[in-house]
Amino acid sequence: MKKRFTVNILTVLTAVLFAACGAAPVEKKGPSAKTRDSLPLLFPQQRTRIVVMEAPGTVRYDSRNRAILPSRVAGRIEKLHVRYNYQPVRKGQLILEIYAPELVAAQRELLSVSNDPAMKELALRKLALMGMPETLAAEVLRTRQVRVTIPLYSNADGYILEESLAAAAAAPSTAAPAPSQGGDAMGNMGAAAPMAASAAPAPTQSPVMLREGQYVSAGQNLFSIYKTGRMIAEFALPAEVASAVGPGSRVLVSGNGMQGELKSAAINLLEPLYANGEKFSRARVYLNGNYPAGQLLTAYIPVLFREGSWVPVSAIVKLGKDNVVFRKEGADYRAVPVRIGARAGGLVQLFDEVQAIAANAAYIADSEGFIKPDAHPSSHP
Repeated sequence: MKKRFTVNILTVLTAVLFAACGAAPVEKKGPSAKTRDSLPLLFPQQRTRIVVMEAPGTVRYDSRNRAILPSRVAGRIEKLHVRYNYQPVRKGQLILEIYAPELVAAQRELLSVSNDPAMKELALRKLALMGMPETLAAEVLRTRQVRVTIPLYSNADGYILEESLAAAAAAPSTAAPAPSQGGDAMGNMGAAAPMAASAAPAPTQSPVMLREGQYVSAGQNLFSIYKTGRMIAEFALPAEVASAVGPGSRVLVSGNGMQGELKSAAINLLEPLYANGEKFSRARVYLNGNYPAGQLLTAYIPVLFREGSWVPVSAIVKLGKDNVVFRKEGADYRAVPVRIGARAGGLVQLFDEVQAIAANAAYIADSEGFIKPDAHPSSHP
């Protein structure tokens, strides 16, 4: 037993000794062991590329698809039946009741001359000119009862909004740039691209400012009713994308609550804007269907770029307003300013023809150094 144990120990020691003699020493190289000569170089080529760009957007009410609800008579609001803005209403629903002293006197005059056909006709015409509907005048004659208040009914199905707020809601607003993403033709979504997001505020159910006891004039617009079934979506496009699309361009729309479904639509209006030092365009798309106002949407827009080459984002270093690449010249790299365009799928559009540039510019750039690029990018090959 002891002899066998000794033999096993000798065998193990012999194997370890041979392994140590035959193995080469291993040298561990950290990131600092990498040299500039080992960096891959890029040789961009001009080519056409189809890129699927993403644009954020918001659902808004269509200001063309609304009904105005005016006051037909002058008087005092006796009873208000709506409490907050964007409250859903139905056609024929009672909105408010107005007490009009002049109409009360005109109704009594109608009842007093109802036996005289000529005077009766004149009294009915007077009531119509004062804003009283014919149906109510006929009811007064039938019941022989004077109506103290005149009702105002909704003239459409939709969401009611005070007229003082409707103008502000219909006016487009601008906001600061917000990030968005783009993808290439294979559906690969990549690095963020600067886009100006549409900041249409989501409708809030604020209390109605009209109060019972408030006086209104004849013909005064009190409410707007945004009809359901037709909405608009506004998307913000950067300048380089807006220049490649136009009215009639097809887009795919998706958003929250659509379970990943993509719906085809078309750009109906393209409006150039300038906000917070950035040029962009607002694309308006008319939607058919039940979309709640304020819903966030994303538009996928296929864009054909005919100019420029495409390089990885890692090859670009941003120096304030300028963008530079590092071109290899002999054993060194020189910073060369370039003009860039759209970003999509981790790539960036490069307009200047620069060859032999470093694929990883951040490795060459020294955070403690000063990069001084050449002054004329167009002069470089």
